[in-house]
Amino acid sequence: MAPPRLSRLQTLAADGAMLVMALIWGAGYPVTDYLLQHLSPLWVLAFRFTLSAAILTALFHKRLRSIDRTDLTGAVFVGFLVSGLFLCHVWGLKLSTPGKQAFIAGTNVVMVPFLFALFYRRLPSFWAIGGALATTAGLLVMAFSPGMRFNAGDALSALMALAIAVHFIALGFFTRRMDSLALTVIQIDVACVILVTAALLFEPFPGLTLSPPLWGGILFVSLGATVLAFLVQTVAQRYTPETHAAILLSLESPFGFLLAIAMGRDQWNAQFALGGLLVLVGVLLAEWESLATAGPLAKKLE
Repeated sequence: MAPPRLSRLQTLAADGAMLVMALIWGAGYPVTDYLLQHLSPLWVLAFRFTLSAAILTALFHKRLRSIDRTDLTGAVFVGFLVSGLFLCHVWGLKLSTPGKQAFIAGTNVVMVPFLFALFYRRLPSFWAIGGALATTAGLLVMAFSPGMRFNAGDALSALMALAIAVHFIALGFFTRRMDSLALTVIQIDVACVILVTAALLFEPFPGLTLSPPLWGGILFVSLGATVLAFLVQTVAQRYTPETHAAILLSLESPFGFLLAIAMGRDQWNAQFALGGLLVLVGVLLAEWESLATAGPLAKKLE
C-alpha cells in the first residue's frame, strides 16, 4: 500500500511529535535507572507494561476486531521484539549508566539505513545515509569519552540498539499494512505477557507497598514513555521513512544524557558539545530532505 504524500506543514507536525517523544524517551533512561535502585529489573518491566497494556487495551480494544491472521502474526512478532529490546534495556542499565546507555542505544540510527536496504533491496537517500552517519558519529563521540570503559552492560545496550533498529523496520512495514492502533495494542499486550511471565518465574514479587516517588516513576514510564510514545511512533511511521524517524528519535540520547546529569545519575563531559554538534548536523541533514520534498516517502515503495 503506497503511503500518502504529506504537506510540508504535516511533515513538520509529525517531526515535532517525534521530537517530543524523543524527549520523553530520553527522560525514561534516568527514571528507569532510579526505579532499578529499588526494584528488580523484571518487575520494573512487569509493572510498566501491565499498566500500559491495560490502558491501551481499554482504549482501543474495538480496533482489534478488524485484523486478520496475517496482521496478528506480524503484530505478535513486533511484540516479541519489544520485549527483547526492553530486557536488554533494563539489564544493560543495571550494569551501566543511563547517559552511556542512551548514547549506545542511539547508534541504531546507523543500522536502520542498512537494514532498510537489506529488507527493501533499495538504498535510502543520500541525505538519510549522511544524516545517520553524522548522528552516529556524534553519539559515539559523546558516549566514549576518556575514562569510559565498555562493559557487559554496554554490550547489552548495543544489542538493544540492534533490536531497536529491527523494530523500526518491522514497525514501518506492518503499520502501513494494518491498523496502526491495533498494532500498538497487540505489540504492548504481547510484551506484557512475556515480561510478566518472566518476572513471576524468575524474581520474587516486590509487593505493592511502594513509595510515592516509585509509583510516580512507574506512571511516567508507563503512560509517557510507553502508551503515548508507542502510539505516536506507530502512527508516525505510517507516513515517515524509517531512517528519517530513527534520526529524529535518536535525539533521545542527548536528551537522556542531559536529564541524567540533572538528576545526578551522570556527570558532564567536555566532549558532549562536539558530539551534540554532530548529532545536530545529522538531524538537519534528515530535515533538509523533508523540507525539500512535500512527501518524504515519495521515492519509497512506489
